[in-house]
Amino acid sequence: MPQAHRTQRPSRRQVLAIATHAPLGWLAMATMATGRLADPPPDTADAEPTVIPIRRDDPDRYQNFVINWDAGTEVLCAVVRTPADYARLFHPAPVIGGKKPLAPPEAAFEKEHLLVIARVVGGDGGSSLAIERVVEKEGSLEVYGRFQPSTAQSSFSIKQAALAWIPAREPGPVTFIENDTTIATLDTGKDAWVVPDLPEESTASE
Repeated sequence: MPQAHRTQRPSRRQVLAIATHAPLGWLAMATMATGRLADPPPDTADAEPTVIPIRRDDPDRYQNFVINWDAGTEVLCAVVRTPADYARLFHPAPVIGGKKPLAPPEAAFEKEHLLVIARVVGGDGGSSLAIERVVEKEGSLEVYGRFQPSTAQSSFSIKQAALAWIPAREPGPVTFIENDTTIATLDTGKDAWVVPDLPEESTASE
C-alpha cells in the first residue's frame, strides 16, 4: 500500500524569505502558514492631552481676601488641596450682618481641589482675570489663564483672583500658563502648593 503524503509546515525562516521576496498574495499565504500576524509598529505619536473638567468660582461669593505675598512679584499661583491651605491663603473678613460664607465648605476639598491665580491690579476695576482651561499631559497639569490689564491709570491697587475647582487628584507637577506664557511651576507632591511662598505669620490686610 502506498504511504500517504504528509505536508510539512514551512519553517519561520522560510516564511520570512517568502515575505521578503514575494508579492502581497504570497505574503498573506505565508501569514496563514505561520498562524500569527506580524506585531504592529509601535505608536510614536504624542499622546493627546486630556481635558480636565473645571468648575469656576466667584471670589466675591466669600467674605475674605487673598493675603499679601512677597512684593517681588505681582502674581500668585496655588493648588489648594485642604481647608488648612485655604485658610493660609485667604483671610476671613467678617462684617456685621454679612451673609456671605467666609470660606467654601470643608467637605468640598474631599472631592475637589481649588486652582488659584491672584494678581495685584489697579483699583479702578477695569482688569479681567480668568482660568480658561486645564489639561493633563503625561501626568502633569497645565492651567491656562487669561489676564487683561486695565488701560486706565489708578492711584491705588487691589488684589484680584481667579478660582476654578478640579476633581481631586494625586499630587504632582502643575504649570500655570497665562496669555500663552508660563508664569509658575509647582509640584504638590513636594509640598510646593503655592508660588511664591507665603509668609510664616499671615497678618496682612487689604
